[in-house]
Amino acid sequence: MPNTLNINALTAPGVYVYEDVAGVIPAEIASFNRTYIIGSSASGTGGVTQITSTDDFITKFGSSPSLNAVKLYFANLPNGILFFIKAAGTTAANFIAAIQNSFDPDEHEQGFLICPEAFQNLTQQSDRTSVATAMHDLCVQEDFDWVALVDSGPPATIDTTAEAATEAANYTAERGHLAYFFPYVVDLSGNTVPPSAAVAAIALRRYRIEGFQQPPAGSRYPIRGVLDVAVKVKKSEQAVVNPNGVNCLRKLPRLGVVVYGSRSRSANPYYRFINTRIILSVYNRTLYNAFQDAGIIFSGVDGQGILFTRIRETADAIAYRFWDGGAFFGASPQDAFFNKCDRSNNPALDLEAGIVRLDSYVAPVPTLERMLIATIRVAIDQVSNAAGVA
Repeated sequence: MPNTLNINALTAPGVYVYEDVAGVIPAEIASFNRTYIIGSSASGTGGVTQITSTDDFITKFGSSPSLNAVKLYFANLPNGILFFIKAAGTTAANFIAAIQNSFDPDEHEQGFLICPEAFQNLTQQSDRTSVATAMHDLCVQEDFDWVALVDSGPPATIDTTAEAATEAANYTAERGHLAYFFPYVVDLSGNTVPPSAAVAAIALRRYRIEGFQQPPAGSRYPIRGVLDVAVKVKKSEQAVVNPNGVNCLRKLPRLGVVVYGSRSRSANPYYRFINTRIILSVYNRTLYNAFQDAGIIFSGVDGQGILFTRIRETADAIAYRFWDGGAFFGASPQDAFFNKCDRSNNPALDLEAGIVRLDSYVAPVPTLERMLIATIRVAIDQVSNAAGVA
């Protein structure tokens, strides 16, 4: 059955039936459920290789400085989706080349990018900065929109919060595509391991249970497979560096080792927290996939606003699912998002140039980072009066 009707080509008398599509475009929420780890190994091939377990990694790549990070990842997410990218060597240039040349946005879905081996073994700050910059530059590209999790330098070099803050200042992420973590953790075998693999695994485990709007931190998800942190961070020390985007891992009484920070390396208050970046990345990709897959590009723009309405209503349907799932903040959908696609933001010059604009205003949910509890002592029989209860 044809999906178009060209009446001039249908010359025989009779009734002709055809199908077409209209209305809101069905859309699936984009995934953010995988981790890409850059490292080196004694054997194995290049490219982006999926790893299903620690044993699978050893079978495919043999001895590797990244082995402990891989173990940490699967300890915290046993059925996680992990891809290993083998660099040609162990220099900063090798890691950067692997970052820049290994990925295709049409093949590799959104996720976290980590390179723990580089930050643990590269002794020069300039080398670590170059690797982190390459990671950020990939993640910030529109076709990727990933998040880079950067480890602090080796414990022999970065072993105080003050040194971590100084190092973190080398890493910037205007729109929150990079986050920095300190200190390292000590695994069950006594190895000192960069934390990024654990952070990625915990984040993805929490996304599966509670949704991608949740921060990749908190005491509800202590790190598995570790004994301690390599450096003890006091609350007073974290109070100084946390506002500057140094995410600390701490061993807390009764809770174990936890990721106790969830800030990006952005100075922009709109992109202060990692979950803001994740929410927007998933939303952006969902919109992209919906309109790309529907074949809406190269549609004629009618003058009655039919196409504009279809675009706007599709965006509304997607945004509603984000609000309903707890990713957008508001008591009602009207408080959480607004999509505009009409002649007010589509002037004639743009339309003549083949451009249609959709402006999507959204309010991602904030992160509860600090909770204030006020205990107020009142006189006997005066509680209701003091609290203002009628």
